[in-house]
Amino acid sequence: MTRHIARRIAQPQIERNPRPVAGSLEFSTGKDSAFASSIYITASRLDRIAAELTEQDWLLLSFVADSRLATSRQLIRRFWTDDPKANPASARAGARALKRLSEWRVLDPLPGRARGGVRGGSATLIYAVGVAGAKLLARRGLHLRRLGAPGERHINHTLACTGAVVDLYAADTRGDLDLIEVQQEPACHRAFLGAWGARLWVRPDLFARVGVGALEDRWFIEIDLATEHTGTLLAKANRYLAHYRSGSEQQEAGIYPRVAWSVPDARRAEQLEKVLRRLPGEAQKMFVVCLRDELVALLADEARS
Repeated sequence: MTRHIARRIAQPQIERNPRPVAGSLEFSTGKDSAFASSIYITASRLDRIAAELTEQDWLLLSFVADSRLATSRQLIRRFWTDDPKANPASARAGARALKRLSEWRVLDPLPGRARGGVRGGSATLIYAVGVAGAKLLARRGLHLRRLGAPGERHINHTLACTGAVVDLYAADTRGDLDLIEVQQEPACHRAFLGAWGARLWVRPDLFARVGVGALEDRWFIEIDLATEHTGTLLAKANRYLAHYRSGSEQQEAGIYPRVAWSVPDARRAEQLEKVLRRLPGEAQKMFVVCLRDELVALLADEARS
């Protein structure tokens, strides 16, 4: 794919950890969680919680609201240490902070949803925004829409997306790449007009802007867990092609992002590449397929090329 389609002048002074702004996000809870039968939190109690929250607490709450779900390990990697084994004191500090936020109902663990089972302990808990956290965000204009109990497939995919975001931030901290911005669902979704003026959507899992000196690369990212039929993959690829042909993204940003498709193994990569070969030749250049563990390296290598 020609470089001018995937790179543009970077915008200066990007706020990397924005506070919650007005809008609406979705989050999922277990039907037997505290959301379903939550204790009443008075305004005075909420005031006391708000007064005790640190700046890092607010950033963490905003991150969980954006991600919808995150494990303890992901949150510790994002806000305390990328290597808990090398920095056990930081990891323990993160665990204490998560316990405190859970006790305050700023975060709520999904019941019975620990990764790795009971022996995994608190290090494997999965967190969503808690009842107090939702009220605190509402005070800042961000209203969360509660959904039903999440299924296993939804949980696995959401956590995989969160993991990719954590990996991108960690790479930025290490200096492997310059992460200007990352958008999660639904902020990364794009509406456009299709044939006969129909309003259509392209729904990537993530959107990322990676700095390259004075330039930047733009990426739509698909996190594939090999759960979708190849026909669904082809339809999704064609939707990206329709979005590209609409020109809406180029009109707003000047360029069209490349699409990085992250897959779990080589077999799935081969399946997806076979699907993409069914597209017109030029359209195939919009897409690049990589293994899940190679996503960050791909974006970093493209930025350096």
